[in-house]
Formats: sequence, structure tokens, C-alpha cells
Amino acid sequence: MKRLVHIAVFISLLSGCSSLPISIPFLQSPTLTSPPASTATPFALPASNTPDLFVINTSEPTTTSPSNAPLSTNTPIPVFTPTFRSTITLEPIAPFLFTPSPNIFLSVQKSTTQIVWGSTCEGARSIRFTTQVMPVRRLRFVTLWYRLQDKYSGRNTEWGGGAILSDNDQGTYFYDLQLNQIDDYRFYEDAWFQYQLVASTVTRRVLGRSVVSQSEISLTHCKVFNP
Repeated sequence: MKRLVHIAVFISLLSGCSSLPISIPFLQSPTLTSPPASTATPFALPASNTPDLFVINTSEPTTTSPSNAPLSTNTPIPVFTPTFRSTITLEPIAPFLFTPSPNIFLSVQKSTTQIVWGSTCEGARSIRFTTQVMPVRRLRFVTLWYRLQDKYSGRNTEWGGGAILSDNDQGTYFYDLQLNQIDDYRFYEDAWFQYQLVASTVTRRVLGRSVVSQSEISLTHCKVFNP
């Protein structure tokens, strides 16, 4: 019985204490406070990096120089044109190199137009002449005559040669002229090799002559090509 009384007294004391302004922490029911909600910051590219699918790629703007700025110009490199010595005017052919008879030489062919001499360059040291002659009564010989004429001074050798061409009995005549057969070629650095073919009888009576070649063949020393 006393235990019940004591319990009742204790309860009344507790209820009275709860009305006091004194804050007794262990007597107060704790107030649960939720932690502050974290605000998520969305990730996004800067506005300047936002791609535009409809933009056409264009080249970067070029910087233009002020209107008063002088324009740079490339100075052309001077071109040096080699000067060539002018050749002389060829002298007229002597009248004795012509005959009143018709030309009986149908064609004349040459193996080269440049004969060279010297040891420092490559080139032809001989030349083959081939000619087609029309049938002529009493024709016995076809001979080759030639001379040298300097291209720049007019100096020349005398007409010479008289080499007899071989034939194939069908109207074709041919001959190989070697460099060492040309008289005085060592005295000419750059010259014209002038020639003429002559048809004659067994007694050397002239039946016909080819047109004199004045400037179709050159005879030149190597130092002209390799100074």
C-alpha cells in the first residue's frame, strides 16, 4: 500500500516539474531535424561552347593591311641571255661551180650535220654522203669536192678533194669522208663544211653538179661546246 502511495507521489512530482521553466534536457523529447537538402548543380557547357548544328564552317577572317601600308613586291632575278656571234654573209658561189646541164642529182643525204675535232667532247669524226643519180649517158664518176669557210671571218680554204664515190650499179652512190681527209681543219675553230657533188665521164668531162651546200654542215672544235 505504501508502495502505491510512493509511486503516485513520484508521478505528481514529475508532472509538476514538467511545467517549470527550467529546461531539463533528459526530460525533453528530442526534436528530430532533417539535414539540409543538398542542391545539385547541373553540369553544362558554357554558352559559348554550345555547338550549332546549322552553322557553316567558314575560314578565319584575314587581316588586311592599312590602305596606306606599302605592298611588298618581289624583285625579279635578272636573266642573263648568252650572246652569240653573228655569222658572216656567205659569199656568192663562183661561176665555175655551175654547169648549164640539168641537175642530175635526185637526192643527197648526209649522216650528220656536225663534225667535231678535239679530245674533250663526243661527236662525229666522219660523215657519209649518199646520193641518187638519174641515168645519164657516159656517166662514169661521181666525185666529192669541198672546202672550209670560217663562220665569223670569211677565211676559207681552196676547193679540193675529188674523192670518187662508190656505187651499187642501181644509181646510188656513197662515200665516207674521215676527219683527217679534210685539209687544214685544225686551223678552224668553227667553220662551215661546204661541199658539192660532180658527175663526169671517164675523161672527167663534167656532166652535172649538185647545188653547193654552204651552211648545212659545221666543223667545230670541242672547246666551242666546252669552253
